[in-house]
Amino acid sequence: MDDPRGWLGLLCLLLAGAGWGFQVSRRGVTCAGLAVTLIASVIGLTLTTDAFLRGHDLPLVLGLTGSLGAATLMVFSRRDGP
Repeated sequence: MDDPRGWLGLLCLLLAGAGWGFQVSRRGVTCAGLAVTLIASVIGLTLTTDAFLRGHDLPLVLGLTGSLGAATLMVFSRRDGP
């Protein structure tokens, strides 16, 4: 827990995964949504990779698996509306 940048990167990756899954489940990806998720993914990967190179591997591992899980959850969760 002594590396806040790694944990911030983890949060960025989780939000990017959830955002991507939400976009896909809405039957189409918009340019703005793609840009936001791409920026969040790059920032998250940069922060977690930097933490990994300094010896803190948990944020990277949790971020990568968590973003895939969040995207899958958002795609397959049931929502009402458009």
